Amino acid sequence: MALYSRQMLAFMAVAQELHFGRAARRLHMTQPPLSQQVRLFEERVGVPLLERSTRSVRLTPAGEAMRDAMQRIMDDGEAAIATARRVATGEAGLLRMGFTPTAAYRLVPTAVGAYREYRPDVQLSMTEADTGHLRALLAQERLDVAVMRHTSDSQAEGLHLEPVDTEPLVVALPLRHAWSSRRSIPIEELAAMPLIGFARSTSAYFHTLLASLFARNGLTPDYVMESVLPTLLALVEAGIGAAVVPGSVSELRPGGVKYLPLKARHTLRSTLYLAYRKDGVNPAVPALCEALRHAGTAANEVG
Repeated sequence: MALYSRQMLAFMAVAQELHFGRAARRLHMTQPPLSQQVRLFEERVGVPLLERSTRSVRLTPAGEAMRDAMQRIMDDGEAAIATARRVATGEAGLLRMGFTPTAAYRLVPTAVGAYREYRPDVQLSMTEADTGHLRALLAQERLDVAVMRHTSDSQAEGLHLEPVDTEPLVVALPLRHAWSSRRSIPIEELAAMPLIGFARSTSAYFHTLLASLFARNGLTPDYVMESVLPTLLALVEAGIGAAVVPGSVSELRPGGVKYLPLKARHTLRSTLYLAYRKDGVNPAVPALCEALRHAGTAANEVG
């Protein structure tokens, strides 16, 4: 690749071969123009770099220093070309990923682990935040890809959105609760007991999802307080109330909480979406998206 001047390449060929004829053949040129290029290079440097005689060519001390310095530059240049090409194909570079807290329970660890094995030289910058913040970071081009929630009334202009994971809702009860030995919890009974809900300000998706769940079943839940994960689980463990949470939360396995299936005539599932800008240019994104899709498919096959 022509990163360097003809004069520099001519000098380096002679400096390495110490023979004008061999250097000329190496560069696929005749000897007179090669000699002219080397002389022009010496003139630019301002000092003699070669000692010439009818029988031999030797480097001056300045020539040896120039050869070594130019070799380092050429090595760095080749490395820069290789790096640029690997970044362009998504094999290296920086990838900025965002995810909601609930995505960290099963989808993100599996996908990121697989991606790091496949693309070990890509530097991953990861941000955990609520969906509203992730959406803003994508809009500001401060994230390349995000795993987040989405509702029909959410603004998604300029974003590609696709579901990558869906899971059932389950009931979280204090471990020593009278219902903890049951096989499932009917939603009618659940609505009549004290519940801990999701705060609208920080968990708008789950707040809306649970409101829809109870409304579709013609019920009004008895919320005694609202919180966010994982604090919500600590409140359940303390016996303040039960909660309806995504099934993957059960993988946290806190000692004082029991998870049971929710029985309802009209059920809903929580869904995670893969999101990235439609005009995004980071070539490292597609491979991570594929890892997320595979992780989501595997998670749904298991549970």
